[in-house]
Amino acid sequence: MKLKIVEEARAQYREQSAWWHEHRDAKALFAQEFLAAIRHLRTAPESGALYTRKRGRAIRRWLMPKTEYHVYYRFDRDHDLLIIYSLWGARRGRGPEL
Repeated sequence: MKLKIVEEARAQYREQSAWWHEHRDAKALFAQEFLAAIRHLRTAPESGALYTRKRGRAIRRWLMPKTEYHVYYRFDRDHDLLIIYSLWGARRGRGPEL
């Protein structure tokens, strides 16, 4: 399965990974949990909870339980492609604008 991480999600990853590295004892936890999420979603891409539909396409989210961040993504079955749109803190009480 191919993987595409949109630029906004890349920037969010860099920002959060740096924050965790600077402020937490478990410095690599965010990066490790994100990689684990990608591995899981590549094997079970429809396992995330349905978040919304955009243009008829299901946008799902997967919780990274230790960091309490959601990975917002879409699985394009026709192209065997996993697209990561956002990494968003679950505690924010609302999701990102996608």
